[in-house]
Amino acid sequence: MSEVTNGVSRRSVLKGAAIGTAGLVGGGALLSSCGGDAATGPLSFGARTVDESPTKQLKALVAAYEAKTGNTVTYNATESNAFQNNLSQYLQGTPDDAFQWMAGYRMQFFAEQGLLVDLSDVWEEIGDQYAESYKIASTGLDGKQYFIPQSWYPWGLHYRKSMIADIGMDPEDIYSWDDLMAVLEGMKGKGLIGLASADKGGWEAMGTFDILNARINGYQFHVDLLGGREKWTDDRVREVFTYWEKLLPYMNTNVLDLEWDGAMQLLLQRKAGLFFNGSWFGANFKEQSDADYEDLWIIPFPEINPEHARDTIDAPIDGFCAAANGANPDGGKDFVKFAGDMEGVQAMLDSGIPMTSANSGQDTSTYDAFQKQQLAVMGEAKYITQFLDRDTRPDFAGPVVGPALQSWFKNPKDVGSILESLQSQWDALPPL
Repeated sequence: MSEVTNGVSRRSVLKGAAIGTAGLVGGGALLSSCGGDAATGPLSFGARTVDESPTKQLKALVAAYEAKTGNTVTYNATESNAFQNNLSQYLQGTPDDAFQWMAGYRMQFFAEQGLLVDLSDVWEEIGDQYAESYKIASTGLDGKQYFIPQSWYPWGLHYRKSMIADIGMDPEDIYSWDDLMAVLEGMKGKGLIGLASADKGGWEAMGTFDILNARINGYQFHVDLLGGREKWTDDRVREVFTYWEKLLPYMNTNVLDLEWDGAMQLLLQRKAGLFFNGSWFGANFKEQSDADYEDLWIIPFPEINPEHARDTIDAPIDGFCAAANGANPDGGKDFVKFAGDMEGVQAMLDSGIPMTSANSGQDTSTYDAFQKQQLAVMGEAKYITQFLDRDTRPDFAGPVVGPALQSWFKNPKDVGSILESLQSQWDALPPL
């Protein structure tokens, strides 16, 4: 099997070659300073996390902004699922002036409703610090920018190097579906969970659907399905669930009782061999110990259909927006400008929490081994998607797809009626 896709060798990257991330890391001169207009006054910032590591990172950003500008920032944190599920009401009510959010469709949806501050002039000031692909992901349907990128992370198959070694396999040889099955059998033979999984939050399993659909049916079918140009009742979608069902015997039986971090703990505690998720959780391993973090690795999800190989990956972009209904939208705008400038990025990096920054000023040669492995995974991909609940209508993803996948876990043989329900609910959506 070939390790080289689009001219990028995974092993060459892991030997230390600095590469771009499929267009996500680009060049550009840095501005010497940005933001910091003391006239903007006090403001508030809404964090969509209560976890220890990102909180430390964001509070370092807030402290640096306050020190530079003299403006005080009220820090408000909400658990991620609760924040995401209530964002529409939040933005229509009395939101924080600046807040964490996502690029792509999920940003565009709220920009179209006039709930976000136009940041186009911010991009004129700091845009040369970002690759064009980031600007595209930050642009609304009206051609204006409403988002400032912070970081990105790939979704991939995570494991502990030591555990793979215990079953006598080289993870770089896990390329095909048969290879994956062999690893899962090896883990099962040692009395371990093969694939740690969760879906209590209703979104975690969306990543598994994304990758199976992309691997089986290809990038174009996947994005067309999420855009309503293909049908959920198509036999190609049914095949996704056929493959998914083959994974069930190797998964923990309490999928619907665990959120993502519960499944992550199964890998951290050496109870499971593999964990398919976004790489943001690396900091959780580092909190446990440096040795645990150094044992963590990631590879692309294996090939299923050779026509599409491993050419697609979910790589969501997280960052910042300013709320139009905030008490101080100008202050929110000033804060996100500082957060997007390398000075603000550096404050987050100085917190000691690993981050694959969207800003091209971050020196990737200083990345640790796990970050370089993420670059290798990104480098193999030809197509980048955001994640199901970011790539389709939010009034369809969370309220409809989430419960449908949970229903499938309860009764995998009911896939036909589940897909019919998904399609009928899509057809019933009001026009945007």
